[in-house]
Amino acid sequence: MATETAANEIPEPVAPAPFSLSQRGRAGMEILGSMQKCSSGPIRSYASEKFFANPVAAKLNEEHVADKKPAKEDLRRRLAKAKAICENDSIYRLERFVQRYVAEENYNRGIPAIEERRSMFEAFVNSEATPAEGSTLDLELDAEEPKYWSATEWHLEPGGWEGYDLYAAVFAFAIGPKVFAHGGYAAVGVGDNIRQQRVDVARQLPKDSYERVYEPGCGGFGTLNAVHTVFPDAELHGSDLSPSLLKGGFKMAGAMNVPVHLSRRDSTQTGEADDSYDGVITYALHHEMPPKVNRAIFEEMFRILKPGGDIVISDPPPFRAVNMFHAVLLDWDTDHREEPFFTATGETVLEDVLEEVGFEAAEAYSIGEQGSYPWVTRARKPLDSKPAHVAA
Repeated sequence: MATETAANEIPEPVAPAPFSLSQRGRAGMEILGSMQKCSSGPIRSYASEKFFANPVAAKLNEEHVADKKPAKEDLRRRLAKAKAICENDSIYRLERFVQRYVAEENYNRGIPAIEERRSMFEAFVNSEATPAEGSTLDLELDAEEPKYWSATEWHLEPGGWEGYDLYAAVFAFAIGPKVFAHGGYAAVGVGDNIRQQRVDVARQLPKDSYERVYEPGCGGFGTLNAVHTVFPDAELHGSDLSPSLLKGGFKMAGAMNVPVHLSRRDSTQTGEADDSYDGVITYALHHEMPPKVNRAIFEEMFRILKPGGDIVISDPPPFRAVNMFHAVLLDWDTDHREEPFFTATGETVLEDVLEEVGFEAAEAYSIGEQGSYPWVTRARKPLDSKPAHVAA
């Protein structure tokens, strides 16, 4: 017969599950996930309904939707009026308050949750990777870090990407599964499956096969893994400025036994040879860079692509591609979620920039179920393109 623990008897402590948060840490993060889900779901829906019930807002949206390629001054004028309408609504302000609160508390709760079991997570983060045969990892940066990158606390992340030595664990075990998994932040829709979206983006590379694919600003291995899913024979190369993200991505690729070549580079100066790749892909990169840097990246990608090579870009949708209320939400991130270039990117017609650089057949479209995200821009390097050193 089983015995029950006496009321005055202290039970034996339960050993923590491998690589898990404590009950306290887990509960704190799950609360944030629930708040974000509620904010981006019913509260945001109600705020949207109130916005479109306003005759002035409805007229602004009618003009906005009809203007397929608005001049920046017209776009900014309509956006300013729409923001004023939104900010006069208590439901909108509540929804935005919750979004800001969750964005801050992700780190205020996530970092202590990891620190509570530091020895366990530190061992995990610092463990040696077992790379797949042929893989390479180069963490030497042969240029200075761009000021815009090192001076920004991206997404309210204290100290930026390298501001805390265990950020990899914060995202892998706290923020990622407990909060981001619900979607509903920035451009990501409620309930969106980001992993599947990356695969869907990789499928936008138009050819049946690719020999070598390059991802600038890869962060880790997520998008390159999506490319591997769609094109298992492609040789995968990626670069980023964050050594911790690169090390984490290299470890993930090794755990999955996928060969990968990662290097720490400024994406405007990859060091790759002219005409050496037949595919380039980016995912959620360009809204985190100033417009002039994005243009420099496109010029570099044009240089390293073979004639006839393809580039596929996935980034938050431009303001012109969404309704006026959604544009206000996207614009909000610039000032309130440490995304200093979100608005500038939202105003930019990337397909025009690609064609100015030399690409052809540039097009932009949504592949998302909600009609906006993921937003894809793709183009092709002309077959008659000459090597960069010849063209110069």
